Amino acid sequence: MFQNYLKVTFRNLLKNKLFVFINVTGLGIALACCIVAYLNWEYNAKFDEYHTQADNTYFVNFVRITNGRPIKNGNSPLPIGDQIATSIAQVDQVIRYYPIGGNFRVGNEVFRTSLSAVDPEFFEVFTFPMVVGSAAGLQDKQSIVISTELQEKHFPGQPDPLGEVLTYINGEERMDFKVAGVFRKPPDNNSFYEEAYIRYDQAMDILDFKEDDWSLFNNTFVTIDNPDDVPEVERQLQAYVDIQNKAKDDYKVESYFLNPFHGSAVRAEREDYWNHWLNSSLPTAAAVAPGIMALLILLIACFNFTNTSIAIANRRIKEIGIRKVLGSGRRQLIAQFLGENVLLVFLSLLAGLLISAFLVPAYSAMWPFLEIKLNLLENLDLLGFLSLLLLFTALIAGSYPAFYVSGFQPTSILRGKTKFSGTNMLTRVLLTLQYAISLLAIICGFVFSQNAKYQESYDMGFNVESILFAYVQDESGFTKMRNELMGDSRIKEMAGSRHSITSAWYTDPIKYGESEMDVSIFDIGAGYLSTVGATIVEGRDFIENSQTDIERSVIINQELARQMGWSEPIGKRVVLSDTIALNVVGVVKDIYFEGGLWEPLEPMLMRYSDQSNYRFISVRTDMEDLLAVKEAMDEKWRTVFPDELSTVRFMEEEKAETALVNSNIRTLFIFLGIVAVLLSVIGLFSLVSLNLIKRMKEIGVRKVLGASVENISLKVSREFIIILAVASVLGCVGGYFLSDMLMASIWTYYVPQRAMPFVISVAILFLVSVLTIGGKVVRAASVNPATILRDD
Repeated sequence: MFQNYLKVTFRNLLKNKLFVFINVTGLGIALACCIVAYLNWEYNAKFDEYHTQADNTYFVNFVRITNGRPIKNGNSPLPIGDQIATSIAQVDQVIRYYPIGGNFRVGNEVFRTSLSAVDPEFFEVFTFPMVVGSAAGLQDKQSIVISTELQEKHFPGQPDPLGEVLTYINGEERMDFKVAGVFRKPPDNNSFYEEAYIRYDQAMDILDFKEDDWSLFNNTFVTIDNPDDVPEVERQLQAYVDIQNKAKDDYKVESYFLNPFHGSAVRAEREDYWNHWLNSSLPTAAAVAPGIMALLILLIACFNFTNTSIAIANRRIKEIGIRKVLGSGRRQLIAQFLGENVLLVFLSLLAGLLISAFLVPAYSAMWPFLEIKLNLLENLDLLGFLSLLLLFTALIAGSYPAFYVSGFQPTSILRGKTKFSGTNMLTRVLLTLQYAISLLAIICGFVFSQNAKYQESYDMGFNVESILFAYVQDESGFTKMRNELMGDSRIKEMAGSRHSITSAWYTDPIKYGESEMDVSIFDIGAGYLSTVGATIVEGRDFIENSQTDIERSVIINQELARQMGWSEPIGKRVVLSDTIALNVVGVVKDIYFEGGLWEPLEPMLMRYSDQSNYRFISVRTDMEDLLAVKEAMDEKWRTVFPDELSTVRFMEEEKAETALVNSNIRTLFIFLGIVAVLLSVIGLFSLVSLNLIKRMKEIGVRKVLGASVENISLKVSREFIIILAVASVLGCVGGYFLSDMLMASIWTYYVPQRAMPFVISVAILFLVSVLTIGGKVVRAASVNPATILRDD
């Protein structure tokens, strides 16, 4: 019997090759989108699972009250690791971690790489498989362990680089490190990104830090074998709150807590941890939104599959009647039709896997922080997901047609009394939902495209496009670089600073009366604001070489004045870090200094710094000279600092992440909009075909009675015009709320909703629909009525 079922199934598929192709292709595209969305979600969900021995590992973190709200901080004071190791018996291991980075030289080659300092136990707790050598070599302060990528780049052709020397460039100082081991770098969805590691205490020498300085911070991990001891360890950690607060009384700690390592990256992003120095997980919106859109696309494809399956079943009414007369029960017919639909869904899944073989690497390549792969043999969870996806899709898409068609009575079928209901309430609802979801996707595509343009042209408060800047080690480096650039007529302005508005600043509290708030603080030189194109809207800029301005003056941004409630901020006096009284001498136009519009505008304070503290040199030029000046600055850098890589950068690079996210989101929604419209058009085509088959006799009678082609076309199309109208209302409402919700989850400042994207989206949907069904309806209305009615 099973063999007969298969024969009937394949015979039926061959008879309906067009519909089979439509179903398999449409559903395959939707399933491919689901596979990409699952891998994207899995990448985030399995963050840090690679570190198999870190189950009992915890961050030592603290909570700080900032501007009246608790803020979780991902780091801890330098001395707390030693204190825990000597004072808290429940802790088994303490591991300190500090990211350094910097320049190295191998032979004549100078390169920059990511570098962190760790205690040797770091490699016992976290998974770093050693290809050559051993992490035990870090017992020696002059040893370094490197990644296989670093080995391939700088020691090519050497399978065993143990003992090779890398020279660390620390200003004027040179420090030699010998390779003690080579590790295989973990996948991207793990917290650690470094290419090399050295001993922790060596980093303290490089940075000239005192390990008992409670005002400095690192990352501290502890291992606790018995999870029941965690509350007791947290209780004992509170003893260090007062010690910390006395050492840095302008940075008050509320409490310490232990943050489990597994899941910490996702929590840090979701709960907005400050000073989380490790790799970040995907933003919540980036992890969830593709899944939501893929599910909507899958529903469109399933609705389309259902309608198309019913259309195919119209050709098999007599087969159903005869099989029932010959003894087939309804269960057998349900099994037959459901089995056919399951086979079609399975073929669609194969097509989806084939399509996803192209979509997965394309999607992964869009995001520099994402690495997903389609590997069925190594990813058993993906196989489980595909099995559930197959079952879910088969039930959603194929169950209704099987139950619907098998319910016809044989006597009615064979007497010709069965009226095949071309469209019913369910098929109309399904088509309405298809089109509403399609319109929603089109609207999101238009809105996100508008938002990309909106953010590209958003006034960031300074000149992003024609500014270059470079980091220098000290005043001597600044002076040498400035002197080299002085004679270049293409440079319009040049200034020094301790901080950069896109790269470096610090946070401290200020007080005014009873009000206290944390502010972002920038130490800048005279002429810096003019050089970067910032605008003084009230008061004045700093006066060059003014000792009074260095000691007592401050410039604030408009946001700080707003939050303080100052209508006339000039002359107001604030107290910085509980000790330094500063007078407001100027107000600068709001500057979005973090490179994007993700977070709310922060209150900002600028102090005047003398040249001895300069660590950045910034220049302004004309746009047409920007590249030439960049090349000239790189050349001057090689002259002044022959052993160091150039740090000259475009200020515009700081907006690169914003531009990338905008561009990729726009591309994704345009792609999803096209797919959604394509699938909905297929569904509409199938339903119109089914409806025309049902109404051909009616069309013939109307033509005999004198109805025109236009009248018949309008009569046949009226139902679908109503469906499109209802879908347009639902899609516009859903598109408004979905696009606003998604943008609000990503950005603080985004394009306001306007009517034009909705109008254009509805027009596109109607135009595509008319082009899809118009010709078919007109051809049906033009058929000779004699041809239609002669069989009756």
